[in-house]
Amino acid sequence: MPILTVTADTNDTMIQGTSAVWATARGTAFAFDSTTQFPQVGTRLTVQYLVYRQFLKFDTSTIPAGSTINQVNLQMVCVADGSTESDFDVQIVKQNWSAQDPIAAGNMDAAYDACLAGTLDQVWRNTAGIAINTVYTSPNLDTTWVVASGNTYYSLRSSLDFNNVVPTANNYIQTASANHGTAAYRPKLVVDYTLPAAVAVSISPSIGSLMPRGGVRISPARR
Repeated sequence: MPILTVTADTNDTMIQGTSAVWATARGTAFAFDSTTQFPQVGTRLTVQYLVYRQFLKFDTSTIPAGSTINQVNLQMVCVADGSTESDFDVQIVKQNWSAQDPIAAGNMDAAYDACLAGTLDQVWRNTAGIAINTVYTSPNLDTTWVVASGNTYYSLRSSLDFNNVVPTANNYIQTASANHGTAAYRPKLVVDYTLPAAVAVSISPSIGSLMPRGGVRISPARR
């Protein structure tokens, strides 16, 4: 069974909501960043409320159409833990944001809102006791979400954000993006799959098809 390990596309993006009103920060995108090495996920209260959600894209086009996906896992690294108030679950969301790819000022709000409304796949991990610069692998993800011969999209959100918990301090982490200078820290999708029968390589050619160097075909003996 082949195993594909693919690094996230470098247009992975963080979208931020910012407002003095919590509902506005949570419901309206304010800015995006597709080049940062250290995107954030979570919530904060400084002078204003801040909400951070992340968007990941993986090229899974090398998996032939019709393949059976056996197991899928997301690997990521936390490079800084900025939480001073509460720990939270980093939720992996099944969000196909291809209609907003690449994320830009004109479409960031649609992607931002769809992340909050999207279906939870798994919790990557809780931030309690999280070690910095350490690769953590998610539990097994939904195998039906992976797109063979195409791109597979996810987003990330805080469980506090999803549960509408108003922050009174900082509840966020920074992760390593696909633009991070250390390749081993970049997000990776690991997919274990089985090739479809139609592309399986035959290892039992008919004896009648063998051709010796002299160019004379060897035919099976007549009975």
